[in-house]
Amino acid sequence: MLKKFSGLARAIFGTKKFLYPTKEQVLAGKRYVVREISDEDVKELIALEREVYHGETPWTKSAFLSEIHSPIVHLYICLVHHEQIAGFIGGRVIGEDCHITNIAVKPESQGCGIGSFLIDEVEKFAIMNGCTKMSLEVRVSNRDAQRLYRRMGFESHRIRHNYYTENKEDALEMIKVLKEA
Repeated sequence: MLKKFSGLARAIFGTKKFLYPTKEQVLAGKRYVVREISDEDVKELIALEREVYHGETPWTKSAFLSEIHSPIVHLYICLVHHEQIAGFIGGRVIGEDCHITNIAVKPESQGCGIGSFLIDEVEKFAIMNGCTKMSLEVRVSNRDAQRLYRRMGFESHRIRHNYYTENKEDALEMIKVLKEA
């Protein structure tokens, strides 16, 4: 019975073992290492979130670890500059949708192309995995992020009321239809 369930779960969700190749990327004149996120990065990711979200930490250590080790096809990568994470993104494939679960860029590194680069990397991953769209949620108050997502081809879809548990803020769901490679 367990074998049947495992096989069904693999058929529905797929399996992860896409290895993202570590590489270098130059953005705004700075050289970054782009690599998959590891367990050892989680403390730094939480600190980065705390900085970006003004003291709040939307994701816990267990949430990050659960995503990183999920059997669902996923990609979690970061950009590292001088051994410090400047930004990261996560996405998971569910059917034909690649859902961006989390993205954050250090405030001093925002506006340098990091967010766009990270979204482009997830888009390539999504297309490679047969996705026809990408989706995400963003706080209705986060106009800067919404502008970035619109520039990247995302369109507003619907409001998700009381989406953020800590303050009951609404989220704007955004979707991008993907073109085949």
